[in-house]
Amino acid sequence: MKHHKTQRAIIPLSELPLSDDFMFGEVMRREDICILFLEALLGKEIDHIEYIDRQKDLSDSGFSHGIRLDVYLKDEKGTVYNIEMQNTSGDNLEMRVRYYQSGIDRRTLEKGVHYADLKDSYVIFICSFDYFEQGAAVYEKKSFMTATGEGDFIPYEDGSHVYFLNSGYKNPNAETPILEYLDYLRTNDDKKVYTSDLVKKVKDAVHDVRHDKSKEEPYMTLTMKLEDVRRDSFRKGREEGREEGREEGREEGREEGREEGQEETLTQVIKQLMESQGWTFEKACDVVRATTEMREKMKKNLYS
Repeated sequence: MKHHKTQRAIIPLSELPLSDDFMFGEVMRREDICILFLEALLGKEIDHIEYIDRQKDLSDSGFSHGIRLDVYLKDEKGTVYNIEMQNTSGDNLEMRVRYYQSGIDRRTLEKGVHYADLKDSYVIFICSFDYFEQGAAVYEKKSFMTATGEGDFIPYEDGSHVYFLNSGYKNPNAETPILEYLDYLRTNDDKKVYTSDLVKKVKDAVHDVRHDKSKEEPYMTLTMKLEDVRRDSFRKGREEGREEGREEGREEGREEGREEGQEETLTQVIKQLMESQGWTFEKACDVVRATTEMREKMKKNLYS
């Protein structure tokens, strides 16, 4: 029996969509684009922003999991923003947001400074799926307090803000620039005429990256490396599974060994990607397309 190798087609840089992690990072690193995006989403003026660091590491002895943020910046008032592209719908994104914000607060509040001086923080997830399945283009977290048994709601304002954007929206509950941004993200349609300065600039930026020869090598190197990692991880998992099966001498042994081998190998791959690429655990899992069940097992192996 012949075994045919399967390899996913690599999208050329010249065709890369905004939704791709590499392209998203390159485009959202542009100050004018990020300001227009935040102003349109939040409805406030921003004079200037400062990129603290792409894939900022917020790990310390108090955070065993570690936190690495994709696009991490602050404005002239010290307000901190984290913007992430989410292409795979994982579980517990709300808990991830909570963990991110705790890490941001820990780093932004200097020792000896009063809690009242904590700066506002925004975590913004731009999703290629509808996480809350209500059809909205934009979801905003709002917190309230209420006396037990009574219906009055009191705004609970602690300076933390969370937004989930949905490129597959049905309800256009956002300003035109954001809706056009989500449309472009979803369709990758360069021929459509957009009216907002935001998406006009985004299109130009995407075009620049696609035709920037200096980006070709880092993009292809990263893409090929990730493809090799995927292929190698599953090959090792199959080999270890077959070996375990031979030792056990039964079908259950083969299946159990195959799963254990794949789990161990993927755990090492995830750890390598987090260290070498500065990704979060979830983003590394997205790249290797780990299932929810596999994520839970690997999380226990990494953080137990």
